[in-house]
Amino acid sequence: MNTIFHFESAQEITPTIIDVIKQAYEGRPVSLYIREEEPFVPEWQKEEVRRRDAMMKNNSDYLLDCEMVIDELERELEMA
Repeated sequence: MNTIFHFESAQEITPTIIDVIKQAYEGRPVSLYIREEEPFVPEWQKEEVRRRDAMMKNNSDYLLDCEMVIDELERELEMA
């Protein structure tokens, strides 16, 4: 018999879950198989990241430094 438990993160595996598994399979041999899953990223999203990366490399003069923009906005708000 195979039973699969899927967790979004290892932090979801609580001592209570372990206790329930122990109780359910008491006295019988069990194996725990841990597989770390790669997050799924759709191909269109990977392509968009590649496109934006190329655009930034080719147009670096037009990029904004967010910290500088925020600092300037804060100065303007202080003056108002």
